[in-house]
Amino acid sequence: MTEYLRFESSINPIYDESEKDLCLLYNNGKIIVNSSDEEIKLLRGRDLRQLNANLQHIDCIGAFDGANCYKAEVKDDFKLPNGYIEYDLKPLTFLLEEETFLMAAKGLLLLNWEKTHKYCGVCGYPMEKKKSDTERALICPACGFTTWPRTSPAIIVAVTKGDKLLLAHNKNFPNGMYSVIAGFVELGETFEQCVRREVFEEVGIKIDNIKYFGSQPWPFPNSMMIAYTAEYAGGDIKEDNDEIIHADWFSKEEIPGMYRESKSIGTELIKWFIKTNQ
Repeated sequence: MTEYLRFESSINPIYDESEKDLCLLYNNGKIIVNSSDEEIKLLRGRDLRQLNANLQHIDCIGAFDGANCYKAEVKDDFKLPNGYIEYDLKPLTFLLEEETFLMAAKGLLLLNWEKTHKYCGVCGYPMEKKKSDTERALICPACGFTTWPRTSPAIIVAVTKGDKLLLAHNKNFPNGMYSVIAGFVELGETFEQCVRREVFEEVGIKIDNIKYFGSQPWPFPNSMMIAYTAEYAGGDIKEDNDEIIHADWFSKEEIPGMYRESKSIGTELIKWFIKTNQ
């Protein structure tokens, strides 16, 4: 299986317990990593003895590269020993290879789901983990309401106009930072409808030739980014001044330095535009 799928999803351990087992350990939204040899690595079973921390929200999420993988959260405050660091997950997009970063994202997505579904949405009773060998779910012992891990779909789109790319400055961005248009999918809306709506609402232009580009789970806090490319079809740019303060068309020569490079799919869209216009 591991030759074909590096990650094997399971709610129970797949392989024999080993010191190579991965532990995705979080503390106040940050992940704890091993940095003892100046290389950032996800924790292994052997690291837990060094940390000596009380843990909660412990779950097996499957296996990665032939080793069981668990996620957990630190229960109490503790002092990190030398050789270990807490990281926000976003900076790790620069420091971990993509598949490893996605593992860290899986753990945080699952942890956020559990922490935001402590109580039944129907009757308010404390939720419990459903007893099952095949299904990951929370169930209300009072009324039987069941909920499964969920993610919020969102689109992100690179809109081109000839040899120029539409980039926008969001009010929450640092000064001088731009990116492509993105937004959450509304109920009863297709991804393509969302692409059209978000672009029109945020910058006032029409688009066509919408094409699927790729996807990426984004655990900030629980999104699945669905990426597209599209072409300008009419209208003048008019920022909504709610989210978007400034937007314009930029050539590939103008773009370097305008965005924060990472392993996000937004960065991949911008790189795609630069590469296709060389």
